[in-house]
Amino acid sequence: MSAVTQRLYLEDPRRKTALAAVSGHASGGFLLDKTIFHAADPRYRHAQPCDLGHVLAEGHKLKLDRVFWDAKGRLVHKTSGPLPAVGAKAQLHLDAPRREQQARAHAAMHLLVAALHEQLGLLLEAPAVVGGGEVRLTARFREDPRAALPRLVARAQEMAATREDVTALWAPRDEAAKLATPQDVALDAIAPEEPTLRLARCGARSVLPCDAPLVANLREIGALKLTLAQARRDGIRLGVRAAAPP
Repeated sequence: MSAVTQRLYLEDPRRKTALAAVSGHASGGFLLDKTIFHAADPRYRHAQPCDLGHVLAEGHKLKLDRVFWDAKGRLVHKTSGPLPAVGAKAQLHLDAPRREQQARAHAAMHLLVAALHEQLGLLLEAPAVVGGGEVRLTARFREDPRAALPRLVARAQEMAATREDVTALWAPRDEAAKLATPQDVALDAIAPEEPTLRLARCGARSVLPCDAPLVANLREIGALKLTLAQARRDGIRLGVRAAAPP
């Protein structure tokens, strides 16, 4: 993990703007000393599209095309405009509605994983936020999926209705193992070179490793709707969308 970029999106997920400095160039983009733009760390096994927005630097309004972690653990920002010089000041502006939509979906994903384990289902691959406020999971159920799927979504909705807070903490691995709720990826496989893990507590039922900015309270998830139920040879591919609360 690169130590050069301060991840403001974890410290203050509601922050929409920030003043940063360009600290380097890498992988076709530029590095910042601090950023509000989230990119999923692949080591945490919870994929989702990166944040978008724009950067004002050296008289240019640079539309952000992509934010990603490169092979050397650097958080790279790529735009369609000219690369700002190292040392240049950069005013960061987040696409906040997109972030809020993905934060709702990501928190819903945590609740769906918890609900799946309550039903003794098996997650067959890492879940992902795919954009548009939607989560995709592939799972196997012990009962008829036609009955299990509506129950799964309803149970996750019940958890969201508790209106409990969503909080984050960093914990040493031994403590994280005691705190984490069941999931299908072994903790040893998540960021294995890191001595501590970031955990997200989504109410009383879900504590999972997570590097994403989430909602502050489960009530922000809104209504959950099953959007996809596709039979596969070994299970069911399902999609669930989190709508903004009224």
